[in-house]
Amino acid sequence: MIDLLITSLTLLRENRFATRLTQLGNNTVVSFEDDSLLGFVNIFDTAEDMIRNWKAAEQIFLRAEATRFRAAGEKAWNVYCVLLCGAPGDAHEIRQIGWIEEDLERTRKLAACGIATRSDLSKAMLPLLSLQQKPVLQSEKYEDRLRRRIKQIAPSAAEAVLEQKVTTSEVVRLLRENP
Repeated sequence: MIDLLITSLTLLRENRFATRLTQLGNNTVVSFEDDSLLGFVNIFDTAEDMIRNWKAAEQIFLRAEATRFRAAGEKAWNVYCVLLCGAPGDAHEIRQIGWIEEDLERTRKLAACGIATRSDLSKAMLPLLSLQQKPVLQSEKYEDRLRRRIKQIAPSAAEAVLEQKVTTSEVVRLLRENP
């Protein structure tokens, strides 16, 4: 199990958000902001606790940050309320947490329970994070990969391209022969 508060703070910083830990009532939350949006991350002990108390947490945050919102201009229309819980929920609770995200009043909401790993956290916060793509490279030699690609374009030149004995003009001739 990860520390959701600190891992959220770290993940947001890695995605170029300005972050800070803020005390709201008895809760410590992560406040975050970039050029286009702002919001907070609130951690709950249980799914049931989130379902019962998310509105109050949202309201406390909005009141505490009201002055900042007024100065935020257009950004004030793009406020996120991220509600997370490490403990899993049952099927009924998971459905109710899904409904939280569909509540379009006051803020945009991201809500998830059962977050045990950084990967789970990244999935829950995906709408806030930079586009990410992990390249998958096959474990083959560069020469083999280049030969395979050339063969797709110019089959007769595939072997000649990497041969040191073949002149550049001969390679060019072979490449031109292929449609």
